[in-house]
Amino acid sequence: MKGREQNIFEEKTWPQKNRTASEGIVGGQTFMWITENKVTDFNQLGYGMLEYILSPSNLNAAYLQVKRNKDSGGVDKMEVESLKDYLVTHKDELITSILRGKYSPTPVRSVEIPKDNGQKRQLGIPAVVDRVVQQAISQILTVL
Repeated sequence: MKGREQNIFEEKTWPQKNRTASEGIVGGQTFMWITENKVTDFNQLGYGMLEYILSPSNLNAAYLQVKRNKDSGGVDKMEVESLKDYLVTHKDELITSILRGKYSPTPVRSVEIPKDNGQKRQLGIPAVVDRVVQQAISQILTVL
């Protein structure tokens, strides 16, 4: 990710006194809201990793990447060309199911592809919607 989105993920720390001094040290807080003394609640501050994954800019970038790959559909037989219409219609329920922990990817379609030595190997093809979710997660994890 380039530009403004990348700046969001850069590690930021706040200055603190020398750790050997014992008086008046409050403890530095990092970007991930972890202090020296304890881990603070993500939801209290409002923006954790899941919110970055589900941000509109990240989901749009994930959609565009899946669209560029032009792979075949999974067990649901949905093609990449139908993905945009599906996401426009079902975006809110998809995001809600992920936020509530109810999202479950569809089973992977199994296909055998030939190898150079004449044998075959198994290839798993996820549904295109699941590929968008996987890509969105991957994009955030590679930034961190």
